[in-house]
Amino acid sequence: MQNILNDFQFVPDGTTTLVDALCRFIKEGITFGRIKGGEKLPTIGEICKATGLTFAQARRVTECLAREGYVSSRPHVGTIVLSRGENILRGRVLFILPDEDVGRYHPCQLIDILGRRLTAAGYSFSIASFSRDANDDLAVLKSELLRATNLVIAVRATPQVQKVLAESGVRHFFVYGDKPESDDHPWIRFAPEEAFTQFADHCCRAGVKNVVQVRFEGVEMLDAQPVLAKRGIDCSWMNISRGKAGWGRFDGIVHCGYEAFAAIPRSNLPELLLFWNSFFTQGAIMAFLANGIKIPEDVKIVALSNTGVGPVYITPFTRFEIDSADAGQKIGDFALDVLAKKHKPNPPQITPQYIFGETFPF
Repeated sequence: MQNILNDFQFVPDGTTTLVDALCRFIKEGITFGRIKGGEKLPTIGEICKATGLTFAQARRVTECLAREGYVSSRPHVGTIVLSRGENILRGRVLFILPDEDVGRYHPCQLIDILGRRLTAAGYSFSIASFSRDANDDLAVLKSELLRATNLVIAVRATPQVQKVLAESGVRHFFVYGDKPESDDHPWIRFAPEEAFTQFADHCCRAGVKNVVQVRFEGVEMLDAQPVLAKRGIDCSWMNISRGKAGWGRFDGIVHCGYEAFAAIPRSNLPELLLFWNSFFTQGAIMAFLANGIKIPEDVKIVALSNTGVGPVYITPFTRFEIDSADAGQKIGDFALDVLAKKHKPNPPQITPQYIFGETFPF
């Protein structure tokens, strides 16, 4: 660790402080494996000597790292770097999510923050996935639940998965997805009303009267229709199926979007397409550009940019964006409340932000 601090360089840019730069440097070292779990951070005095920080500033660095779950301070030992898979005595939390979410940018960042939050509090944290359109892996899920699990956090759980969890007797709560039938199990949901209101006002100013929401085979995460209807804007749903492209990871989803919209005549396009998957958005944009359809002149586009694909492939378009770090922190705090059994906590709400685009505004 001492050698790694020797590699730290700070170039003032007028916006980032030395404390923030050092925090980011150490976080990146831990994330990318340059600093291993179990290693000790330098003492406050060693940090001051290596970087020129004051004692108070150096302490703020270690406090920030501990608060975000990267390190743990242990009496008579020092400040220790935590590894996500580390079993730290208090119990085990299992995080389960659909197969298609594994590896996506938003869930990965959320899981990283959530995992560090729980690990810092002394819990072992592990991940399992399930298929949304098959039951053949429910036996695997059941076997995971039997491994001394104290709490299950289920993202977008299907009714079958909800049933398995209800029968397991293991404490659990749900994140996003369908609301569980029983109120006995908490449900953390999206709360997009404020963002939808901004979007609806924007549609009214632009004179948009016809919006079509696009989703994959009925998987529904958000619904702008109630808010748009209050503004007199017609809103309907369009389902994209696997089609010839089949179901793959990222390239397969983009292909589905391309095939679906390459076949739609210009005369049948609505004024605005609202996508709840930014990979479909990418495929649709490719199809429109290939067919000479202009954005936003011929069709306006808004998307849920929760995977990072929008900023990677396209200069940011108008979108609803979910703060992964904020979501991970809120879910982690709620999980710790559930584990503490102090009371029956109220589930937090995850609020997407409405962001006006640069390349595809309207």
